[in-house]
Amino acid sequence: MIGRVQPRPVFALPQRSVLHRRVVIRAATTVPSEYKTVAPVGDRVLVKVDISEEKSLGGILLPSSAQKKPTQGHVEKAGTAKAVRDGEKVVYSKYAGTELKVSGTEYVILKEDDVIGILSTDNIADLKPLGDRILVEIDEAKDETDSGLLLTSSSKEQPTIGKVIAVGSGKEDDKGAIVKPNLNKGDTVLYSRYSGTEFAQEEKQYIVIRELDVLACVQ
Repeated sequence: MIGRVQPRPVFALPQRSVLHRRVVIRAATTVPSEYKTVAPVGDRVLVKVDISEEKSLGGILLPSSAQKKPTQGHVEKAGTAKAVRDGEKVVYSKYAGTELKVSGTEYVILKEDDVIGILSTDNIADLKPLGDRILVEIDEAKDETDSGLLLTSSSKEQPTIGKVIAVGSGKEDDKGAIVKPNLNKGDTVLYSRYSGTEFAQEEKQYIVIRELDVLACVQ
């Protein structure tokens, strides 16, 4: 940590994924029982949140404060959003949106730009990033220094280089035209250290960043 820079959140997918940051619990707004439906306005998206994991991998029942907060769900209503459709499974920013509880079911209302990508499987490598976002598989941290000194996991330098796995379709400019990112699948990129949203799945680390977070392509 340098100065007052805040750490970027690490999101966890169910079962095969690992959560690396402290969970912050926010209370959902409960919609009165007389209201049965919620219709998002504008480009906002209503997402039915996936159920939290109630047990650890060892089968231990977790208190609500320790349960992994879901960061994915299925679109119930997409409003006027262009990039997502009703029924699609999406991944979104953990601290974005407004959480709701309607008839006992948990939802979140997001701006379209808060949706990181569309995920048709449980494998984060299959994520389809939205807008100018880019999915990168992070290079593994070095196990030793250049002089041969072995590093512990806590002293390893966080990599900021990785391979592009998928590229979003682009972002609208002021005239409404879609501008595609100037990157391609397979590129190796250097990106800003405190940017993006990290994911861990099995033995691999991924990060979703925006094109402006990419500093250079390296070979």
